[in-house]
Amino acid sequence: MIPGVISALNPGALTGRGNNTWLIDGAEPTLIDAGVGVPAHIDAIASALGGRPLHRALVTHGHADHASGVPALRARWPALEACKFPDAADDQDWVALADGQETRAGDSALTVIHTPGHALDHVCFWHAASASLYAGDMLVHGTTIMIPAGRGGGLRAYLASLERIASLQPSRIYPGHGPVIDDPLPLIAEYVAHRRMRDEQVSACLRDGLTDIDAIVARIYPGLAPALLAAARATVEAHLEKLKSADAL
Repeated sequence: MIPGVISALNPGALTGRGNNTWLIDGAEPTLIDAGVGVPAHIDAIASALGGRPLHRALVTHGHADHASGVPALRARWPALEACKFPDAADDQDWVALADGQETRAGDSALTVIHTPGHALDHVCFWHAASASLYAGDMLVHGTTIMIPAGRGGGLRAYLASLERIASLQPSRIYPGHGPVIDDPLPLIAEYVAHRRMRDEQVSACLRDGLTDIDAIVARIYPGLAPALLAAARATVEAHLEKLKSADAL
């Protein structure tokens, strides 16, 4: 099962060239992630389907760049099933997904893997036959993932989710941003090592008497582009939360 990638056409500082949406064609054409509803994105999906309807959208999590395109998809294909892991903040009529559930996609089936950390409702979709994973915002080449502490993110949960992904031994990952990841396990190990390094950097700041988040950001991320400061601040908050919870154990 080889999906086709269709850009959501929403480039930006945090989305890169734009979100990936993955079209799995077959008896039940399925789109992994919904984009943001750009008309040209919807038209590209329709063109790829050649007049057939999109049957299902499987959304990895409720962040706007992955989920807010659902109304536009439904406007084009009214019978569309829009599926997502439940979240108290949901404001759409979703078909609820559950951890371990199998769901049809094209001519095959995917297994739902609940992977909180970047978001409480984050899931990945696992295709065992090809050892491939649709990973949303769990991994991306060339950068790390923002953990929005206080807004549904949690670094401990994220690291546990990375461990769960690694245990599947995926041979290929289709991410929500950036190129396909053909050698996932070394990248997962790099992510874990990077988080350990950030833990130590934040701990060193605390030992030096730096407790203000913006001061910690300035030391750890010198010269960071202004557009990325909010993400860096969220990352520091996530590490502080993790260190605080460790002290409480």
